[in-house]
Amino acid sequence: MRPARASAMLLVVLIASLVLVLPSSSSDSDVAEGDVWMSSFEDLHSGPLTINAGASGKFSIVVTNSLSASDPESSRMVSIGFVSVPGVTVSSADLRDFTLKGQESRSVTATVDVDRYAGADDYKIEVTLGIKSLQPGSKMVEVKPLTVELVVLSSLSSGDSYNKILGMFDNPLPAPFNSPAATGIISFLLWMLIGAVALMIFVPYLIRLVTHNHKEEGPKLRKELRVLAPLVLFLFSLDNSLRIFGADEEIVGYLGRWFIILYIILGALIAWRIYLVLVRYTMSKVSNGNSLDRNDMDIGPLLRLFGKLVISVLSLTLIMSAMGFNLTAIVTSAGIVSLGITLGAQNILNQFFSGVVLLMTHPFRSGDLVRIGTATTVYKVSSVNLMSTTFENGESNEMVIMPNNMVSSSAIVNLTRDTPIYRIALFMKIAYGSDIDLARKLMMDVAMAHPNVVNSGTVNLPYTRISDLLDSSIEVRLTCYVYDFNSSGTITGQLREAVYKSFKENGITVPFPQMDVHMKPAHKDGIQNDTDD
Repeated sequence: MRPARASAMLLVVLIASLVLVLPSSSSDSDVAEGDVWMSSFEDLHSGPLTINAGASGKFSIVVTNSLSASDPESSRMVSIGFVSVPGVTVSSADLRDFTLKGQESRSVTATVDVDRYAGADDYKIEVTLGIKSLQPGSKMVEVKPLTVELVVLSSLSSGDSYNKILGMFDNPLPAPFNSPAATGIISFLLWMLIGAVALMIFVPYLIRLVTHNHKEEGPKLRKELRVLAPLVLFLFSLDNSLRIFGADEEIVGYLGRWFIILYIILGALIAWRIYLVLVRYTMSKVSNGNSLDRNDMDIGPLLRLFGKLVISVLSLTLIMSAMGFNLTAIVTSAGIVSLGITLGAQNILNQFFSGVVLLMTHPFRSGDLVRIGTATTVYKVSSVNLMSTTFENGESNEMVIMPNNMVSSSAIVNLTRDTPIYRIALFMKIAYGSDIDLARKLMMDVAMAHPNVVNSGTVNLPYTRISDLLDSSIEVRLTCYVYDFNSSGTITGQLREAVYKSFKENGITVPFPQMDVHMKPAHKDGIQNDTDD
């Protein structure tokens, strides 16, 4: 009995085990690797993914359920993952598990970020895929990973220049002079030698070109270039030698960033020195052409300030770009700030830029006599500054300071821009019936006899004409030129007095205003008659 009872107990245990095991086994058997398959970037675009170091790229994975759509149990839960490599990071917004029905496909986009110091090489990115059915207790089945080819390009890597003289020629020297370190040192010395020869040839030519008409600036510029140019050459030679040596990309990138900053600083200094020479030359030419006098030479500091601002801002922008700053955000912020400043200080900025226009165009210079706008007052220019212009009012002995925007927006009449010679007009009235020819002759004689009236023929000689027929007189105009505008008022008074005396001596009458009034009498009833009352 005992053997039979033991056999029965063993049978019960076996049956219970089968009951517990069979659901799991049937569930696992519902999933196979071939149920879901993937196609990669290379399959779709026939080529590996190529990304520059420090940049990003994307590739796509298409996941397809190959089971029949008519099978109600063909749906599969899909899970995707990426195995990254050093220096490369792969991410995707579609990494959540998703379900695919039979014959259904889905595209998954992955973003690849390559570190700026990643070496130039061929990389492999593995895409993992796990699938399971939707049945309770189904286990995840790992599908064979898919490999995505990635080609990284980097300007920091040695590339084809590794262990080559000047990065171009194979090193034919025996060991140990053919090692990467020896090749780098030889290339550094050769670059220094080639650069020194180039500087000896081109620097004198550059100096002659820049200082062609300003030779006294040549020694100053030559002295400064002898210091700055070799520094640029040293940095260039060292940078190339590190690549030939095969230095790590992070070292090359770190030093290269500082090299670029030093390049920018040295280039800015050289550009500033050349700009100063050009400014001095320009000021000398303008001054020799009598466009400026000593009081107007304040345009020189303006030009230097403008050049310093442009070179400084450009250099700072390039340095920030080399250091990795987001220039788009900086420019946007600067634009918003500039807009606020412009709106808040619109009048001040208007004065400033009007001053720049006046200093650059020079409608007048110090000492010129001008009329501003529609006013008849004549001002003498004292000085022109960035924000305002100072005038002297000779009539009231006042100093007038006008904002430059008011001056530049008004009509400017320069009375003495090219010469102090000024034309005046004298009007005299003679009685009807007077000898007009004699009156005109007397006025001409007075003008020709005055010592401050120009009668040398360099300008038009004095002349007269009948300018108007008035109610009580005939108006005669005398036009002539005087040597100095400052004395034009005094000379006009002297001529008027002399003409009056000459008229009086020769019987030419200067009449009083006259009016004839004719009156006709009338009776009380308002009827007019020609008889006396």
